[in-house]
Amino acid sequence: MARNYFELFGLPVRFDIDREDLARRHRELIRTWHPDRFAQGSSQERRLAVEMSADLNDGVKVLRDPIDRARYVLKLNGVSTDEETDTVMDAAFLQDQMTWRERLEESQGDAVVVDGLVAEVATLRTHKEAALSRALAQEAGSGFAGARQLVRELQFLRRFADELDDVQAGVS
Repeated sequence: MARNYFELFGLPVRFDIDREDLARRHRELIRTWHPDRFAQGSSQERRLAVEMSADLNDGVKVLRDPIDRARYVLKLNGVSTDEETDTVMDAAFLQDQMTWRERLEESQGDAVVVDGLVAEVATLRTHKEAALSRALAQEAGSGFAGARQLVRELQFLRRFADELDDVQAGVS
């Protein structure tokens, strides 16, 4: 069916959403369209229920995650983040990446250093998500260049945060 996920949940197309409202809407719609409710229906009704349930589950997964939601808003506006092919990044951000990686490597798993990096990256992610929200709201007519770059930076920060979580799990 490939519906617009925002429309599917009755939400405006924008980055800032109420996640609790999204969860409530998902529960209500999934209850309505659960395939078990259509077990005695026609084959077309059963197929529609399965497709709707899949769309609802895919949609909530995308809209719940800030990076995926931003990518989706960009996609709806005809903008690709090209993360697989466009590796050009802001020089200062690249320098930060190298510095964090050096600190992590030099820490040899030291919990204090790793915890400090976790806090630093979490704070930066919060700031970048706020900047992304502003960029997506303001850049509608300008090609979303700033938002596109922020999505790419947030993706790196997510991966690095996951690595830090793995190191913390090994430290504990």
